[in-house]
Amino acid sequence: MDRKADMRSSMKELFAQMDEALFMDVVENVPFEMRDGVVDKEGWIKWKPLPSQITEQEVRELEETFHIELPSLLKSFIMSYHYVALQFDNESIPGVYWSDCTFVEFPRLPVGQGLKAFYDLIHQWSPLLSAGYIPFAIAEDDQGPVCLNAGSRHKDGDYPIVWFFHEDLRHLDENELRDRKKLIPHVQGLFPSSVEMFNVMFKQIKH
Repeated sequence: MDRKADMRSSMKELFAQMDEALFMDVVENVPFEMRDGVVDKEGWIKWKPLPSQITEQEVRELEETFHIELPSLLKSFIMSYHYVALQFDNESIPGVYWSDCTFVEFPRLPVGQGLKAFYDLIHQWSPLLSAGYIPFAIAEDDQGPVCLNAGSRHKDGDYPIVWFFHEDLRHLDENELRDRKKLIPHVQGLFPSSVEMFNVMFKQIKH
């Protein structure tokens, strides 16, 4: 199975069914190539997803910079499409959310910016890397980092996915943020693996 092609197909289907409101953003956030229509009176414009120009080498450089290894499905996601904003509802069953996090938001990935938003996110929460947590997304309304739990990596190379409420982390200094034992009381489980995370994301596609 071609994971990258399969991911791109699923993403294309997801975009096709997303609410129109999710494709609106302020014009300065939308590269010219991704603009779809005209700017409205409030300065907003519709954007369109485009097939990704991100290469495997760029992803490898991200991993080498932070001495991390991303699961293959997440790498396929990063190399699937450019988008201006992307989030998904974190529902295990309709109306019931896991771990008090109602949606997960991925870093911005517009054309022409490479993996800048991923670098920025990891830099922002870089002390967590020392404790075995790899930030790659944000919990609803910027409430804290969503991380790969590298300290509990599965044999197949995937990771459990957890998140930290930012108010809990504010009370810890940088040394404590690097200490896995200090962080464990604040860990909130989200998904048993990245596979399950994307399963939840794509379950929202109506066939």
